Amino acid sequence: MHSLNNNKYYFGVIILIFFFTPCEYPQEDFISTANTKFYLGNSEFYFMGFGVYYLQWMAADSSTRYIVDNVFKVAKQFGIKVIRTWGFNSNSDSTKHSTIRYEPYKFKEDGLKALDYVIYKAKQYEVNLVLTLENNFNDFGGISQYIDWANNLLTPKTGKVYEHNDFFTDDSIKNWYKYYVNTILNRRNIYTAMRYKDEPIIFSFELINEAANTGFDVNIVTGWYKEMADYFKSIDSNHLLATGEIGYDIHRDYYSDWDFFYNSSQFLFNGFKGTSFVGNTSLKKIDYSSFHLYPDSWEFEPLAGNTWINDHVDITDNFNKPALLGEFGLVNEKLKNYKIYFETIRNTPTKSTIIWDYLHPDLMHIADKFAFNEVQNPELIELFKEHIQLLDKDTVKTNTVTYILYQNYPNPFNPTTTIQYTLMKTEYVKIELFNSLGELIQIVEKGVKEAGTYKLFLSFNNNLLSSGIYFYRIKAGDFVETKKMILLK
Repeated sequence: MHSLNNNKYYFGVIILIFFFTPCEYPQEDFISTANTKFYLGNSEFYFMGFGVYYLQWMAADSSTRYIVDNVFKVAKQFGIKVIRTWGFNSNSDSTKHSTIRYEPYKFKEDGLKALDYVIYKAKQYEVNLVLTLENNFNDFGGISQYIDWANNLLTPKTGKVYEHNDFFTDDSIKNWYKYYVNTILNRRNIYTAMRYKDEPIIFSFELINEAANTGFDVNIVTGWYKEMADYFKSIDSNHLLATGEIGYDIHRDYYSDWDFFYNSSQFLFNGFKGTSFVGNTSLKKIDYSSFHLYPDSWEFEPLAGNTWINDHVDITDNFNKPALLGEFGLVNEKLKNYKIYFETIRNTPTKSTIIWDYLHPDLMHIADKFAFNEVQNPELIELFKEHIQLLDKDTVKTNTVTYILYQNYPNPFNPTTTIQYTLMKTEYVKIELFNSLGELIQIVEKGVKEAGTYKLFLSFNNNLLSSGIYFYRIKAGDFVETKKMILLK
């Protein structure tokens, strides 16, 4: 636990200088982007981060503030460069220590001071922050708090009963959100004397956590993102801005076939969730894409999750932006499956991800099924450290010398298998899947690919294909090769 040096800062005048002189802290550069990568100064910035949503909550109470100190200390020890945490806490009960806002235009100073403390500690330990500005869900207020305020304050005037969708469409509610954004960005930290919008230790802001508008046109959420991103950037041009979304879509043609790669999980790409990753990522003032992954909850095989990562990265590449797996958690066979995913992540341009969720050992009574820490999960922490070391060594190989179609693995397989291929130069590639009679079943890959090694993660956890022998063929320029694979159900 860090504290001030009492000898050095004995006199009150010097204490004031310490608190109100930003140059006490070494980092002065804002994280930026260039093409598909993050940069700090002139150097590429890639990282593994932790989701630690509860920091402001813990900082608001003097009896739990030590948890905030400990989290940053542990993060620094592990090599964690980024922590994603909530930058909101709305509650109509203004007596709660951690409440930041208790009415649309009324704020509680104690709650804001708690967020100040989180940023102060992040700066002290040189751990960057992703600050999320609101929640789609009820935790810590979220959209439901806005709707409660609307039904209490607006309904007597309008006669309307407000619902979730109104958060994205009603002008009064949108103005409440903008007022919060303006308040936070212009907030002057009591510990550092810097306004949030001028604070380099903040990696980025997210507009809202996992926005969804189930059953409504996806253009509603995209329009909300555009309006709020324009407003954010009119105040703060220093920080990166992301949506904070899961990655659902309506543009299924941009993704690998959901039957052959996603276990027929149509909910991911049928627009029912009311949001479009492609549309949101295309917005000019969204600086990078952020998407989430919970393969156990979605009943994914691990390899299907790898396809989810690669598809979202490829889509974001088309917009010449970085892609970040901004929230990611596993439940089953964590050691085995995190290893699989980390290899895929290290082969993306940003090589970065944020794992959900680090839970301080004294808070295990509120643990969800994704929670981990050094006491309960020492082997997992060691795996994270190994992954960070590999990131630091930058072991990803991008140069190749020939064309190769590898044998799928495992083979025989059920229900998932990997097809890997290598290109010596940029080529138009087509990979086709045939049955034992030579009949075309599916084109599983097509498009122009640069020189390098690629993997396809096929998942047949559905009834489309029966057990038997199948063939896959690659065409890349003049290179053509076919290999056999066996599906056993």
